[in-house]
Amino acid sequence: MRKYVCGAALILAVVPALAGCGALGKRAPTPVATGPVTMPDLAGKNAEQAEDQMEKLGVPKSRIKLRADDGNHVVVLVASNWDVNTQSVKAGAQLGVKQVLVLGVGKLTWRERHHGHLL
Repeated sequence: MRKYVCGAALILAVVPALAGCGALGKRAPTPVATGPVTMPDLAGKNAEQAEDQMEKLGVPKSRIKLRADDGNHVVVLVASNWDVNTQSVKAGAQLGVKQVLVLGVGKLTWRERHHGHLL
């Protein structure tokens, strides 16, 4: 019985130490833009990569909306399964500090992904 008490004590001693050094998976806070952001051209990019690029520019994901525009889907659940077709703010224009960015996204068919676009 004594070995379990010692094991529990070890766990209780290690967990706070790890929490203090950020080893439990805490990420550094993402920068938030304090002014307008110049929009990059996101067309053709994977939607998840587009979201990550905008986050690096200081636009939080809460201000990025993905809208299925391929005519076959209603809801976008996993961004990495989609590609950006359109963006509500054109490349080179300014995205305001509180403005929402809408990315129109679509999915390629299996055949298009693996064999190129059909003629």
